[in-house]
Amino acid sequence: SFCRPQLPKSHGPIVRCAGRCTCRVRRAMAVRTLLGVAALGCFCSLGAALVRGVAPEGQSKFAPGTPITCAGADGKPLTLPFEALNDDFCDCPDGTDEPGTGACAGQDSTLFHCNNDGATPQMIYTSRVDDGICDCCDGSDEAGFRARRAGAATACPNRCAEEGEVDKLQRVERMATLKQGLEKRQQIINNAVANRQQWTGDVARMEAELPTLEAARDEAKKAADAAAAVDLGPEALKAENEDLKKTILRQQAELQELQKELEKLKGGAEPKAEKKVVSEYAKWMDGAGSTPGAIEGEEALPDDDDGQGDLTDEEAMGLSEPLSTKPVVTSGGGAKKADDDALSAAEAKVKSNQEETKKLKKQLEHLDDDHLGYSSLDGRCISKHDGQYTYKLCFHDDAKQDHVSLGRWGGWTGPQSAQFTDGQMCPGGPARMLRVVFECGSEEIVLGISEPSRCIYETHVTSPGACLPEDIGKLEKPPLKHPREEL
Repeated sequence: SFCRPQLPKSHGPIVRCAGRCTCRVRRAMAVRTLLGVAALGCFCSLGAALVRGVAPEGQSKFAPGTPITCAGADGKPLTLPFEALNDDFCDCPDGTDEPGTGACAGQDSTLFHCNNDGATPQMIYTSRVDDGICDCCDGSDEAGFRARRAGAATACPNRCAEEGEVDKLQRVERMATLKQGLEKRQQIINNAVANRQQWTGDVARMEAELPTLEAARDEAKKAADAAAAVDLGPEALKAENEDLKKTILRQQAELQELQKELEKLKGGAEPKAEKKVVSEYAKWMDGAGSTPGAIEGEEALPDDDDGQGDLTDEEAMGLSEPLSTKPVVTSGGGAKKADDDALSAAEAKVKSNQEETKKLKKQLEHLDDDHLGYSSLDGRCISKHDGQYTYKLCFHDDAKQDHVSLGRWGGWTGPQSAQFTDGQMCPGGPARMLRVVFECGSEEIVLGISEPSRCIYETHVTSPGACLPEDIGKLEKPPLKHPREEL
C-alpha cells in the first residue's frame, strides 16, 4: 500500500504507511506533499519501506537517515539529507536523488524501476513517470498521477498477469531456439578446432616441401636454358641465315676478283663472257627445298673451259678447308620441348604450394578462439532483399547494397558484433560502412538492415555463434527490460 500523508502540528510533513515505515519530507515541500503523495518517495511492501523507482537490490543505498551523495552541477561532491529523496526537486544532475519522480527528466543515468510482479521487470526513463501514460504493467509509474492532477482518470490497471503469460511463451520459444543454437554452435566449434589442427599441419608440411620444389624448379630451368642455347629456335635461325647470305655474297665478289687476276696471268686474252655458276654451298641450299635459309638466284663463278680452271671455289678463294656440303644439325626440337614442359610443371608446383599455403594461413587467421562459433560463416555469403535493395554480406570479404560497396571486412568489434568499413563514398562523404549485430539463432539469416545515420548501415544477423550457455539462466529468470531495447 502506498504511503498516506499525515500532518502533525509540531513536526514537518510525515508520510506514514501501513506497517512500520515512516517517510519524512522537507518542510518546504509540504504543499507539494498534499498534491502528490505517491511521488514523495516511499511505498510499503510486506511491512517494510521501499523507495519508489529503485530496484530491490538497490534499496540498501537509501537506508532511512543516510545522507545522499552525488556530483553537483559544478562537478564537486554534493551531500544531501535523506529527506531530499524523491522530493520532486532535482538536486543531482544525474538524478540520484529523484529515482521515483520526473524531476530529473532528460538524463539516462538514473532510471525508474518497475517491479512488474508476475511479469518481466523493466526500467523506464524518469520522464515517463506520472505523465499520464501507463508504461509499467503494474501501474507503479503512474501511482501519483491522480493525486497530482485533480479529476485525472483512474489508476493504471495491473496487466502483469496477462503480460507474464505472453513473456513465458516467448521465453519457451527462445529457450528452444537457444538450445538448438548451442548444439549447432558446439558442432561448428568442433569442426573449427579439427580444421585448425589439419590446416596447421598442412601449412607446416607445405613450407617444408617448398625448398625441394624450388630446387627442382631451378634445375629444370638450367636444363631448359641449356637446351635453348643449342636449339636457337626459328627467329635465331633466320638471323643466322641472313648472316650466311652476306658471307656468300662477299665470297662471290672475292671469287670474281680472283677470276679476273687469272685471266690476266693467261696473257691478256679476252675474257670469255661470264656465265652464272652456283657454288657448292648454294647448290646444297637450292637442293634443300623448303629448308629455312635456302638462297635463290645467286651470282655464280664463271666456268673455266681452258682446262686451267680446275681449282675449286674454295681453293680459288685461298681457303684452307673446303666448305662443307652437309647441313648444320641442331639439337632435336622434341628434347627442348620436353625440357620446357618439365620447367612449366616444376614452376606450377611451386606456385600451387605458395598459393595454398597463403590461403590456409588466411583461413587460420579467421579461427580466433573468441569467435570459433562463427567459423561456419567464413567464405559464405548471405543476402536480404528489403523490397528496394538486395544486401549481400560475404564474411571476411565484402558487403554490398546491390552493386554499391558498403565496405570490406573490417574485423570483429565485440563478442557479438563486427563491421565492414571503407565502402563507396557517399556524395560529400562519409565512406559507407556496415555494422553487424549477431543474435542467437539456429541458422545464419539477415533479419533486417537499417541506416541509423547517413551512410552508416546496421544489420542484425542470427547465428549459432551468438548463442551462449549463460543465456539459459537469463531465460529461466525473467531478464530486466531496458528502455534502450525499444530502439
